[in-house]
Amino acid sequence: MFVTMISALVTILSGSIIYAMIGLVATMFGIAGLYVYLNASFLAMMQILIYVGAISILIAFAIMLAGPLYKNPREWSTGIKFAVSFVVSLFSFAVLFKVIMRAPWMNTKAQEFTVTTKDIGRVLLDKLTLPFELISLLIVVSIIGAIMLAFLSKGEK
Repeated sequence: MFVTMISALVTILSGSIIYAMIGLVATMFGIAGLYVYLNASFLAMMQILIYVGAISILIAFAIMLAGPLYKNPREWSTGIKFAVSFVVSLFSFAVLFKVIMRAPWMNTKAQEFTVTTKDIGRVLLDKLTLPFELISLLIVVSIIGAIMLAFLSKGEK
């Protein structure tokens, strides 16, 4: 949990976009670790495969294709970033705490509900085949779009 929080702070407070991306990848690994701790191994593996693998590579491609930042945007100072992130964190914690405290928690022993990875795979590939394939098509189209935008920004056709 501490690794996740520290790497999230690195992501927010970093002055370099490369260090921010590395912090984001470490944050996503930390979230996968939290899933393992919660005994949700399928979610942990999907977190690693989808977010750490695919999304972080897409972010790296976007950074590489964007090229150097010729116009340096006016950025917030580190103190302002830290203060804003602290206020947002406190607000999020307060809302989450309020929701958790108002939730009706049952004290009775519920039936054990187990879903295996095999069951999830069956549902994805039998009943949800079209959305599953559309997501992969969406990722391919976004990669092609990023490459086209990079070429058009450099004046090539």
